[in-house]
Amino acid sequence: MTLTITNITNTVQDQPDFDGHETVILAEDSDIKFRAYIAVHNTSRGPALGGCRYWSRYTNDDEAITDVLRLSRGMTYKNALADLPLGGGKAVIMGPPGTRNPTPDQMKALGRAVESLQGRYITAEDVGMSVDHMLIARGTTRHVSGLPLEVIAAEHIPATLATGEMPEADPSPYTAFGVFEAMRAGVLQRFGRNTMKDLRISVKGYGNVAQTLCKLLDEAGAVVTVSEIDDGRIAQAKADGFHVLAKGMEIMSYPADIYAPCALGGDIRDETIQLLHLAGVKLVNGAANNQLARPHHAERLLEKGILYTPDYLANAGGVISVGVQQIWADVPAKETFPTHAKLMHRIGHIYNVAQEVFQRSQQTGANTAHIANQIAEERFMRRSPAKDKVRAA
Repeated sequence: MTLTITNITNTVQDQPDFDGHETVILAEDSDIKFRAYIAVHNTSRGPALGGCRYWSRYTNDDEAITDVLRLSRGMTYKNALADLPLGGGKAVIMGPPGTRNPTPDQMKALGRAVESLQGRYITAEDVGMSVDHMLIARGTTRHVSGLPLEVIAAEHIPATLATGEMPEADPSPYTAFGVFEAMRAGVLQRFGRNTMKDLRISVKGYGNVAQTLCKLLDEAGAVVTVSEIDDGRIAQAKADGFHVLAKGMEIMSYPADIYAPCALGGDIRDETIQLLHLAGVKLVNGAANNQLARPHHAERLLEKGILYTPDYLANAGGVISVGVQQIWADVPAKETFPTHAKLMHRIGHIYNVAQEVFQRSQQTGANTAHIANQIAEERFMRRSPAKDKVRAA
């Protein structure tokens, strides 16, 4: 096995989604069918933190490069808006067609590629990954986050820690809680109420984050409808007691007060915004990344009277949990241990940030995506005039 790492920063500068990225590398090893891109967007606030995505449906390298550029840039904005002392980066592995997860050898190769960046990029779990995959990468680099703290700093965990106070290594429950808190803020802003009782909420996707989110919404009294294409997840949603649309039905046309995109991104575009409008949707708030197909679609939503919670604001709970734990693991101490309660309190602040975004938007008339970008840019002190692009993670 021979891993080759190439700095391609200059090569990709003409890509439409290149946004002053500091470093972009290609790592490949044909013997183990490993081909990955890592992009470091901005480290002005600290080392770049962002997950690694395993995806076997890229049809060519340009798609993977576009993905890693957009996602890494989005992490800069997400981490800044979450007020973490971290920059933004991302990795994507181009999996062989038909595969869903990386092999142990591929994870070791990823670890070596991350290590080559000498701490400027910290990787974590994302699509197609698990904690077990990240533990394998940890064998070749220490720059891995989202791992059980007992694995990396057990001696610094308080011996008297109460039951339930150990933070989750899996970020998905924290992501779901953040989406829920952002939605609460959106409900107050758009509907003028502090309760979700009887609100109709359409949820696209029923992965780990959506499953927790749906349960939170159900407990809050909302009427939840789910759309999913995976047979196993469809069965799970039904077993959990949720109404599931038949395959082929367009959930964005289904009558609802709130639409929660929790699958892949890019489905908010001209024609689907019209569908949402006709369906009665007044708030878009979900966990998916890259929800807007193009930046101007934030403006189209505003024109239709649909309040949009920028995705990297709503889904920041996961990166907050991972980031806070990573910061502690770098300088561990019993007195600063990030308990589950501390993380939930920190993630709950998403509600306040969402309120600030909504209020600024209302005061200025600017769309919420523009306002969220503006707040993030104020925090990471962008060196050049801001480009009004979609910041996705």
